[in-house]
Amino acid sequence: MTFNYLTLEEKILVAMKRKGYTYQKLADEMGVSMGYVYDIVKGKRNNNERLEQILKILEI
Repeated sequence: MTFNYLTLEEKILVAMKRKGYTYQKLADEMGVSMGYVYDIVKGKRNNNERLEQILKILEI
């Protein structure tokens, strides 16, 4: 399966693994809680600004 066929959540998780990021490391860099980042990645919270921040940090 290529990267293009993955869901956004899967792309984020692949990028996190490639860059050595954990939810905690990503949250620390963003200045928010780990649970908040997890909820955004899983689609449980809708915050486009934070999602864009995640995508920028992970270079997606």
